[in-house]
Amino acid sequence: MADEVVNRNTAVALFAGALLGAGLALLFAPQSGRKTRRDIRQFADRIGNKAEAVRLELQRSIDNTIEDVEEKLREGLAGGMDWADSKIADLRRTLDAARKSIDGL
Repeated sequence: MADEVVNRNTAVALFAGALLGAGLALLFAPQSGRKTRRDIRQFADRIGNKAEAVRLELQRSIDNTIEDVEEKLREGLAGGMDWADSKIADLRRTLDAARKSIDGL
């Protein structure tokens, strides 16, 4: 029986404290709920706009990097092709010289 009274008193005190806290929060709230919701919405819009700007900048940066890599690959491939062509020409000259030398024997 005593435990029931303690539990009841605890529940009443908890409920009264919650009501008192809610009342004080309403009294000392810096602004209305409508204004707070508007401020939150505006803040979310600003954050969304900034996130979109960062996304666009990142996309531009990625696109530029891809273009740079493609250009370097093309240049490297062209340089490699030129090198291979010159080595093939050198090899042909060497083979021709060897053939002439063998034919002269």
